[in-house]
Amino acid sequence: MNQTIARFAAERLPVEFIHHYLSGTVDRHMNEFPPEVIRRAEKASRQPHTYKDFVTWEDDRFPKRLLDIPNPPYCLFYKGDLEVLQERTTALVGSRELNRISRSLVRHYHSLIEETVSVSGGALGIDGLIHEAAVSSERPTVAVLGSGFNHLYPAANRELFQKIPKQGILLTEYAPGTTVKKFQFLERNRLVSGLGDVLVVVQARQKSGTMNTVGHALEQGKTVFAVPGSPLDPLAEGPNRLIEEGAIPLTNSDQIIRDLWIAR
Repeated sequence: MNQTIARFAAERLPVEFIHHYLSGTVDRHMNEFPPEVIRRAEKASRQPHTYKDFVTWEDDRFPKRLLDIPNPPYCLFYKGDLEVLQERTTALVGSRELNRISRSLVRHYHSLIEETVSVSGGALGIDGLIHEAAVSSERPTVAVLGSGFNHLYPAANRELFQKIPKQGILLTEYAPGTTVKKFQFLERNRLVSGLGDVLVVVQARQKSGTMNTVGHALEQGKTVFAVPGSPLDPLAEGPNRLIEEGAIPLTNSDQIIRDLWIAR
């Protein structure tokens, strides 16, 4: 059963199809899906390939936080320790650009990385600094990738991706052979926010992929924190606007940590 679901995931079948498949009602709902979906389902059913290191809805180890989000994944491929997903988590995201204070900002919020499991998107910029800080502190971190493990992206972070599974985990909803496509990183963002108990925006331009992650977090009912910055700093545009719109300004991480401890 699980291998079949992994093959469906490799063919990117919609979650509604999986619901019907698992409930045994696919035949009665075939007319609800376009021919292309049926064709891909048939292709997946004939696929002899066997996958390793994946977890599906059917597995107790599947991260419960993702079961209730809109458009949840039904299969995750991983490298590392799934158990870290059971700990308190903080999703930390930000710009792919860095400026002279980016590293200092990440260091300022080191307690979130050291006392919770950090979740980010494995990208250049703030994401990479978050994962690097966790690895340097020998703390688990979760990198949610937007492609398959045979096509790790960005190439500049490949050494980092080799280190993360030693204490943390690499996660992706894409089968190992899935190549890099731009839209997949936007899809990935909903998993980054979904895996965090809260979301923290460190730096971001007002129009950016980071703000897309914020949109997912709000849709998922997550609390959003934003690091305020100078109105003259382009990378503070996003957080400052979020604060104007109701996000919680974050000047230190103590409040988040206390709240997460209480929630546990």
